[in-house]
Amino acid sequence: MKVELTASSPPSPGLNWSPFAQQIVDDAQAVLNFPYILLARFDPVARTSQALVWSGRNMEILERATRLGQRLLAYDTAHSVLSVDGNPLLQAACDRGETIITSVEEITRGLVPPLVARIAAQVAGAAHCLVTPLQGEDRVLGTLSCYQRNPHFTDVQIRTAQAFARQVALSIHNAELLEAQRQTHVALEASRRLVAQAEERTRRDISEFLHSRVQSRLLVAEYRLGEIGDVSEEARARIEAVRAELEDLRERDVRQVSHQLHPEALRIGLVAALQVLASRMQGVLRVQIVADAELLDPGGQRGSPLPPEVRLVAFRTIEEALGNVLKHVHAEQATVVLSLHPEALWVEVNDDGQGFDVARRPPGLGLLCLGARVESAGGRWGIDSRPGGPTRLWAELPR
Repeated sequence: MKVELTASSPPSPGLNWSPFAQQIVDDAQAVLNFPYILLARFDPVARTSQALVWSGRNMEILERATRLGQRLLAYDTAHSVLSVDGNPLLQAACDRGETIITSVEEITRGLVPPLVARIAAQVAGAAHCLVTPLQGEDRVLGTLSCYQRNPHFTDVQIRTAQAFARQVALSIHNAELLEAQRQTHVALEASRRLVAQAEERTRRDISEFLHSRVQSRLLVAEYRLGEIGDVSEEARARIEAVRAELEDLRERDVRQVSHQLHPEALRIGLVAALQVLASRMQGVLRVQIVADAELLDPGGQRGSPLPPEVRLVAFRTIEEALGNVLKHVHAEQATVVLSLHPEALWVEVNDDGQGFDVARRPPGLGLLCLGARVESAGGRWGIDSRPGGPTRLWAELPR
């Protein structure tokens, strides 16, 4: 019979031992075959040893002894959190990694009421213990304690317990490394999302600045030029030419840059924004857009099938891909394919350019930013190409 314990104080930060703690004592019981076995975790910051899981052949008796201690002394033995510095034997095991063979009375002296140790010895038969440290690479992770009535532990029992504890420590250390790697990955993904969000905020702020303040000031300047009255015909012609240039700058260049920085057409739909993008490339690159019917009618009864953040990531991905087509592969035509699946949006950009050896050309800054944006949205992406072409960039974005 086994019982899993809930500690009376918060668990140590870091790796959660709960998923595998019971398995450790189960395996220890099968290999070592002691009446009782306890797994405890050492917290080097709090300087405490926290009981996690008990296992044994006579757990009913141990539970009876625990209830007796609670009734007589209001002390919960099973859920104990002990101060390592309160006992030199426990300190030797947790700080120096020493194997300790002693009585329960000695290992708990100064930490629990003496009557608790006597109850454990006389009622449960847990009078003596073999405490083996779980020695990691740089610190003791915890202890595995084996309890019995007999004070004598054989050499075989000691060596077996030590070997088992070393394997447990190695497994926990590996699990800690995996957890640290997972947390690093999570932090990296969070930082990628923050960078992408900051970039979009900057684009939007610049777009709004150009669209409002810059355009307004250009309009005012154009109007004031028109107010100039007493000038020669030649000067008037020059003023009108300047006004025409300002009008062209305001209506074409500033508006176009503003829309490039933050495509307003995305509010209507992804395909609409891509059509605007494709129109800007006329005469330089033919862009064909092939999309599922549901994406062609985003204003239908159910509204847009894609949330705004997915539309934005898809647009930026295609924008970067088409920019690379223009700069690097000398293509005449590119085809953008949008396929809507139940769980994801599939994006492809195919071109008829000269292609390249993917293995020999590392991705540039633009593709690295593209990849970070896609991955921050929980998606995946890749490039298929070969010398002579064609080239295909693809991305899968969760909906």
